[in-house]
Amino acid sequence: MPTASPAPIRLGAMALALAAWGCSAEESSTGPSAEPAPAVAALATYVVRDLGTLGGPFSSARAVNAAGVIVGNSRVPGSTLPHAFVWKNGVMSDLGALAGGHSEATAINDDGVIVGWSTIKSGAMRGVRWQNGTRKNLGTLGGRNSQATGINVFGVIVGWSETASGNRHAFIWRNGVMTDLGTLGGTTSQANGISRSGAVVGQSTTASGERHAFRWKDGVFKDLGTQGRQYSLATAINTRGQIVGALGPMQDAVGEELDFVDGFLYYQEAFTFVGGTRPTVFPRAISPVGVVVGQAFDTGDEPRAERAWVWESGSVTALPTLVPDGLDSHAGAYGVNRAGTIVGFSAAAAGRSHAVLWRRQ
Repeated sequence: MPTASPAPIRLGAMALALAAWGCSAEESSTGPSAEPAPAVAALATYVVRDLGTLGGPFSSARAVNAAGVIVGNSRVPGSTLPHAFVWKNGVMSDLGALAGGHSEATAINDDGVIVGWSTIKSGAMRGVRWQNGTRKNLGTLGGRNSQATGINVFGVIVGWSETASGNRHAFIWRNGVMTDLGTLGGTTSQANGISRSGAVVGQSTTASGERHAFRWKDGVFKDLGTQGRQYSLATAINTRGQIVGALGPMQDAVGEELDFVDGFLYYQEAFTFVGGTRPTVFPRAISPVGVVVGQAFDTGDEPRAERAWVWESGSVTALPTLVPDGLDSHAGAYGVNRAGTIVGFSAAAAGRSHAVLWRRQ
């Protein structure tokens, strides 16, 4: 598989990236190319639509399913604690929260089942499933906190939970049971996405303490390695088994270079760099046909200078924002469906940011 020159990217997005990762469907045995399907236009242009908020000043969309139903989180009137939302047919609805009053939706499957997390009365976090108007607390692996980050078409959920020892471990939740996936030999792991066939991707520490991207299937871990970088992590997997994620700075990086990260697409044991030429490129989701979306940063920029992008057929397109381009026109893309509808957030008027969708023209 041909690869492009790596484009180093900044770690300023990392804290945001760990909060939400896309889910997807199953790997195909047909052996597709790592490039998106020819039907996807490489030079498409996009228009942005403001999805609004639940009444507060800020909102962000995190995922979109095949029917165009969108989930995310939004501030609500009179509170600084965001609530999870679902947006359907032009209407944004509050999904509510557990007793702690703060919730976020991170993924939705094609049946409309939504997952994410919410605080409880003690202030701890719990993974949550929203289905048919009800909320279900998914519990933990014995520790204080958990978050759900992905769900497949069969309703199998993945995420992370603290164990009784306080370490964060990746989990898979099915038939009402949360199972610890373990690690690559280290103390911590986190699952960020799951395919239709049950392949899970994320990151884990190794016995030597390094952080590596992994793929897990039927009890077996595959270490994706780091390509000689300081670390790697996987954020999403699609129907073809194509995995996207990020590679950290070079081993000999110093100073500002320690913030450089490269976006990658991993398929058939090969890495392709994706996401353009900015110093920081962070892929967040991949569609069933191989369209990748994410965020880009310039080294030294404040978080408000983030840019949303889409990578398709080897070409990168910057996505438009709700305000004129400039230092305050920050945006990020977090989800994409088979039709190419992209969701995320954009700067809005008066210094606010709103959940948005981008549609191809």
